Amino acid sequence: MDSSDLKIIRMLLKDARVPLSEMARQLGISQPAAQKRIEKLKANSIITGSAITLNNSKIGWKRAIVALNVRKVAYDNVLNALAKLPLVMGIYQTTGPYAITVELLGPAGVVNGLITHIKKMKGVTECCPISMAEKVL
Repeated sequence: MDSSDLKIIRMLLKDARVPLSEMARQLGISQPAAQKRIEKLKANSIITGSAITLNNSKIGWKRAIVALNVRKVAYDNVLNALAKLPLVMGIYQTTGPYAITVELLGPAGVVNGLITHIKKMKGVTECCPISMAEKVL
């Protein structure tokens, strides 16, 4: 990966629908060269998809991060239970004061109910939910 690949990644993270012509112009390369670079990033599993950005408040949805500490003996069971929950966008093994972080997105009432459910899971010793109110940058 070189600096052009990193520029492509930054452009796509900012706007996954950036026109190929604009990307090529910013990189100072041809459109076919830009397309080949994107295909290579995909083939190497560096780019694994694309996404849309929602205005959660307009549709009554909530994005939350739930940081958890879990008893070691219950770790696998908690991971398996989390993976089966609806609205889970990602589960991350983390460093720092918490062992697992869960990302939730969906209707606010359902997300709140899931947070309550997660807090009560057998093996969960600590739960720190964080609601994402508004993206500012």
